Amino acid sequence: MADYIDDFIDSLKRRETTKETYRKALREFSKWLGDASPVGLTSKDIERYKDFMISKNLSATSMSAYLTAVRRLYEHLLASGKVFENPAKKIKGSARPKRHLTEPLTRLDVHKLFSAINSASDIGIRDSAMLSLMARSGLSEIEIVRADLGDVKRRGGRTVIYVQGKNKDEKDEYVLLEPEAVETLDKYLSKRGDSEQGEPLFWGIGNRAKKHRVTTRGIRARVSHYFELSGIKRKGITPYSLRHTAAILAIEGGASVSEVKEMLRLKTTASALVYFEEARESKRKFKGN
Repeated sequence: MADYIDDFIDSLKRRETTKETYRKALREFSKWLGDASPVGLTSKDIERYKDFMISKNLSATSMSAYLTAVRRLYEHLLASGKVFENPAKKIKGSARPKRHLTEPLTRLDVHKLFSAINSASDIGIRDSAMLSLMARSGLSEIEIVRADLGDVKRRGGRTVIYVQGKNKDEKDEYVLLEPEAVETLDKYLSKRGDSEQGEPLFWGIGNRAKKHRVTTRGIRARVSHYFELSGIKRKGITPYSLRHTAAILAIEGGASVSEVKEMLRLKTTASALVYFEEARESKRKFKGN
């Protein structure tokens, strides 16, 4: 199986990050197969693999990615004469949800969240800037991790940050920072003092993490800490809620569909419209309470 995967990956004319995504997905398929060969499997076998993956409580997006990798592998095996049909051809992933599984924070939640941060301490100043970029300007965890000091720039009279998101090889997109995010970031940078432009924007904390780039695990730990401390932790609220919150706050502030799409670097207008529907639902709930 390892040889089949390597041959398939080598045939792809895609970015290295994309290749690694396929490789990761096919490793899971290989584990499920054990010592068996992928040659000779039927559509019923692939259905059983799908059922196995469903039992792992993967998101609809992840399920689709794993099954796409298997489908593409069999397309390659079919083209090279290793198999005579693609058993995964008609096996589709679960339907994408019409709304997000995580909930955004309310304005009251946001107030409680930032009030819980000790802005007088060095760690608090850092955390306030980090969480503000997520909750007010829509940066993702990986974009926070990959951010360098030199990525913060002035463009057209506004402060922006160039970002490198998931499956991206370069920092070829930028995000306009909201005034409150700029305020907390300026305070953090002032406290941090002189540093090289190529240094990570956010260091980790603790003796082992000192002078090392913050990790996604570290970010999630800090966000979860403040969720608990502020009393806003509940079902549906996760660190990813901060990105959703930025979209909802922007919509409530009058942002257009194209502005939300640009802020979150979404690929389709349909993806942006989901946030507008959720904003309308939130408004109806607020009126009903």
